[in-house]
Amino acid sequence: MQVPFISGDTDGYMTTELIAALNTSGFFSVLTQQTAYTLEVNILSNQQDRIGYRRDPQKINDQIHKNLLGCEDRLSLSADVTLYHTPNHTIASGPHRITCDVDYDYVDGDSYPDLTFQTTSGQTTVVLPFSLGQLESIEAAQEASLRPLYRKFSQKIVDAISSEW
Repeated sequence: MQVPFISGDTDGYMTTELIAALNTSGFFSVLTQQTAYTLEVNILSNQQDRIGYRRDPQKINDQIHKNLLGCEDRLSLSADVTLYHTPNHTIASGPHRITCDVDYDYVDGDSYPDLTFQTTSGQTTVVLPFSLGQLESIEAAQEASLRPLYRKFSQKIVDAISSEW
């Protein structure tokens, strides 16, 4: 089976995860030379939605303002997947609509109380070096959630195609 580079996969991680899932499935073997089958993946949507909020009370001019801050997001991926018989370009399986998502949480880098704490001696100290990865910025959390999303997505593709064999 051949797997062309997935359009929209800017870093190649999605394509890599898909090839790994196909090769470890026991049903398929991905090769670089001309083969009998070609798997095409057309991404329909790739979006990020805010799903969790928290209150951030800030004291400004001796008044407490209660702001809502995002603290949890969901990455969603949807694609049509079709397996073609390569020589005559006829459909061997699909098209399958594959959707999956992953959730992740993070801290708001603009929220001073989220990023600091007071030591017993009264010094203000930044939290992030002590968080052991539990508190991440939105960018780092989103980056860390891509691999599980692509792995889950790839396994769903393998399951959909192998169910017809």
